[in-house]
Amino acid sequence: MPLALTDPRWNDLRTSYGETTDVVAWLTEAQEQGLPEDRLGELINEVQHQGGTSTAMYAVAPHLIALARRAKPEHALPILIQAGNIYAIAEGTCIVPCPEFLFHEFVAAARAGAELLAPLIPTTTDFDGFKWAISAMAAFLGHCKFARFLDGLELYHGDFHHVLLDEPFPPV
Repeated sequence: MPLALTDPRWNDLRTSYGETTDVVAWLTEAQEQGLPEDRLGELINEVQHQGGTSTAMYAVAPHLIALARRAKPEHALPILIQAGNIYAIAEGTCIVPCPEFLFHEFVAAARAGAELLAPLIPTTTDFDGFKWAISAMAAFLGHCKFARFLDGLELYHGDFHHVLLDEPFPPV
């Protein structure tokens, strides 16, 4: 069960910008009314601005998974992709570590995220949607380096490119 939004330990967590007041308010609103994509973007920016990490992201990810469970499939997919992105960067270099009191819930929620995401992957309709869904699934399953690798993968004019390479992947 995600950290209760009334739990005083939210005050011990930090976002990319400091306090968690907005995050708690947005999650409370989302529980009552759903989570529109623009609010999802604001929430993600707050907890992992430009790919950075924060202690609050470890509390937010299980909430996103819980919200996706109640959302329509077309709304659940972007929520789960963003939750998966949190998991992907949680094992990167130079990360803010997960607070001990959130660790078990954060780890346990990943399985639920994978179970919710699996039937949604076939609904993706373009390369980027598919890439992000697979990246999220990889992160939920603990393959965070692969998830981060997919972040740099692009399909341009029928060729695969990666930010780590100076030229397209060679033809098979």
